[in-house]
Amino acid sequence: MFLKFDALKKVGLFDERFFMYPEDIDLTRRMHKKYGTVFYPYAEIFHEHTKSSFKSMHMFTIHMYNIFKYFNKWGWIFDNKRKEVNKNILRQLKQIVR
Repeated sequence: MFLKFDALKKVGLFDERFFMYPEDIDLTRRMHKKYGTVFYPYAEIFHEHTKSSFKSMHMFTIHMYNIFKYFNKWGWIFDNKRKEVNKNILRQLKQIVR
């Protein structure tokens, strides 16, 4: 994730209500709402993860708890803004593939 410091100051840091897992999704969503986001298909990121929530019931519980908080913040089934953003991104991806 690459962010301009001024934009981060305006949008805010990670939401402290999320201990882990959806905090990056929430921040990206807030950034996209105010500034937009960029898809750059030529960058490669390797994320070394340990799958903690897959291996530990305690971490799985934390994962689910934070996901519930995320959906309580942004909406569950009827999240029209997310549907609109996803639709626009898919349309842009189709143009790149052509």
